[in-house]
Amino acid sequence: MADESSIGKLSGTVGEARELARQDAAQRGNAPRILRPDDLRGNADELSASDLLTTTMNTPDGKPRPLTADDLAAFRQNVRTLGKRFKGGINPRQVIDMSTAVDRKRARQEITTAVPGSARGVKGSGGNIDALEVRFVTNASRKYDATRHFVTVNFVGYAAAIAGGDKTPKKAAVWLRKQPIRFDCDCGRHRFWYRYVATIGNYHAGRAENGYPKVRNPNLNGVACKHVLRVMAEVESSATVQNFLVRAIEKGRKAGDGSGNIRASQKDADKQAKKQAARPKAAGNTGDRDYDRSRAALRKQSRATTTKPKRVASGSKRVVAAAGDPKAEAALMATIQQLGMSREQAIAILKGAAK
Repeated sequence: MADESSIGKLSGTVGEARELARQDAAQRGNAPRILRPDDLRGNADELSASDLLTTTMNTPDGKPRPLTADDLAAFRQNVRTLGKRFKGGINPRQVIDMSTAVDRKRARQEITTAVPGSARGVKGSGGNIDALEVRFVTNASRKYDATRHFVTVNFVGYAAAIAGGDKTPKKAAVWLRKQPIRFDCDCGRHRFWYRYVATIGNYHAGRAENGYPKVRNPNLNGVACKHVLRVMAEVESSATVQNFLVRAIEKGRKAGDGSGNIRASQKDADKQAKKQAARPKAAGNTGDRDYDRSRAALRKQSRATTTKPKRVASGSKRVVAAAGDPKAEAALMATIQQLGMSREQAIAILKGAAK
C-alpha cells in the first residue's frame, strides 16, 4: 500500500492543477441534460422530450425520476433561499458548521494530510490584487484512483491585511484566516455536488457552475467536500497555515504590490504531511495541539445546511400542530392549496416536527 503521508512533488503542481481544470471544463462542456438557468425559470412541460431531464428529489430509493413543474418550483425556491443565506460570504468556520455530517466524518477519517504548497496574490475585477490564493495539497481516499487533490482557497481579506499597518504580520494573519474566503477542489464531490452551491453563494474560486445539480444534490444541502473540510480545519487551527500566511503578508508588504508569492519547500511539506498522517485517531486529547484543534473543529456539532425557507405560508402552524397524527400527511395533502404551501414545504415541515 502506498504511503498515505506522501503528497508527491510540489514542483509541477501548478501545471497539474491547471490540467485538471482544463479536463473538468472540457467534460462539463460535453455534459448532456444540464438544467440551465433558462430551463429553471421555465416549465417542465416546455422542456424538450429529448432532454430526458430527471431528478432524485423526494425519491426514497434515490433513483432518478422524470422532472416535474413542482420540482422546478422547488429548485427556484432553493436557489432563492441559498442566495439569501450567503449574502455575507462564507468563512472557514462557517464552511465546517454548514457542511453535512457525512462530509465531516469523511474528512476526519479519510483525509489525513492538508499542506499549503504555494501562495500568490490574485487580481480582482479592478485590476488590483484583492485576494491571496493558497493552493493546498491533500491526500486522496484512493476510492477513485486519485492519489492527491488540490484545494484552492482565496483569502479575500488579503488586501486589507496588507494595507493594515496597525497590525503586525502575525496579527494580520490571525485576522485574515477568520475572514470570508472563496474555494475550489478538483474532486468529483465538489464538482458535481457543491460547485453550483458555491456559485450561487458567490464563494467559488474556480469556474462558475450554472447547471442545477438536480440528480446529485437537488436540495442543495451542504457546502464542502471532505478535502475542503480538512483544509478548513487546518486554516482555522494550524500553526503551519498561520506561519504560511505570515510569510505571504510579509512578502506582500515588502513587494509593495501585494504579490505575496511564496512556496513551501519540499522538505518542509513532506515533514508536515508525515506529522499529520501520524496523528492518532483515538478519542481524547493527543498532546498535538494543531491536531486536537483541527479534530475538534471537524467534530463540532452543528446543524447541516438545509434549504427550508425561514418563513413559510401562514398555514404552517396548522401543519406543525397536525404533525403528531399518523394520518396527518394524507390530510395535509388534501388541504395544501388552502394553506398556500407547496407539497415539498408541507413534507419538510412534517419531517422536521417528527424529529
